[in-house]
Amino acid sequence: METDYISISCIPLPTFIQGGYAIFDAGETHPNRNDLQYFVLMFMVKGTLFIAEDGHNYTLKQGDVFILLPRHHHYSWKTVEEQTEYYWLHFSVTGKWLQGPTPVEVNSKINIPTLHYFTPSVTLYLKKCQQLTDKDATFKLINRIFKNSALQNNLGFWQAQQQFIDLLQTVQEKIQHESSYTRLAENIERYLRDHFDEKITNTSLGQKFHVHPNSVTLSMKKTFGMTPNAFLTKYRLEEAVKRLLTTSEPINQIATDVGYRNIYYFSSNFKQHYGISPIAYREKFTRK
Repeated sequence: METDYISISCIPLPTFIQGGYAIFDAGETHPNRNDLQYFVLMFMVKGTLFIAEDGHNYTLKQGDVFILLPRHHHYSWKTVEEQTEYYWLHFSVTGKWLQGPTPVEVNSKINIPTLHYFTPSVTLYLKKCQQLTDKDATFKLINRIFKNSALQNNLGFWQAQQQFIDLLQTVQEKIQHESSYTRLAENIERYLRDHFDEKITNTSLGQKFHVHPNSVTLSMKKTFGMTPNAFLTKYRLEEAVKRLLTTSEPINQIATDVGYRNIYYFSSNFKQHYGISPIAYREKFTRK
């Protein structure tokens, strides 16, 4: 198994370009190319893919996550022997990056002032090849990215970019020490953002992350200063504001889109947070 790491400066952030689902039948081969300007993030779903990069041969099987480098030679070193399927996502990196046997901190191309700057690290560490731990959740997130990207509007674009960063976080290597509460809270926070339109409770979060519901609440309060429910409400209302200002969707549709099953409860929450109703908010900030 390849043990190389890809270290990427995250200022500017990696950008999702496009993605799809590849299916190869027995006897077919991966395209031979050396001029692709994007990273290729691959999630193996079925079968076995025999792919090479710059003379190094790799055998990818179900559950493998693999990354091809931009502007390097990619090709099949052996034809596919059975039906093989995988998700692929192209992403662009304008900042510095490198591949090597160990993770390496990579400085940003942009000069970052130290004053009021609290982010501990700007480097993303990705293994060249690794095994996926939660296939169902990861594939669901990938399909959400594809769905939002296909909307071809500003809201869909930004949501796809945000969810792609979440996807990178699910496969990144944890290099710096983090407390178990911090790791749990970060995982919960990403899950809430990616599933905000679904019914979510502390109990369901506890089941999802295999912890007691009290641990869910405690980790979020220690890390983010708010309960999961408060975070979810805040995020849902922020998403509602985006839709109010960038779409002509009716209020009841927006309420449903952001996870509210009762429009009156949605309107009440919205007015409590913003001081006016959703209709008044739209009229006030979209008035020409």
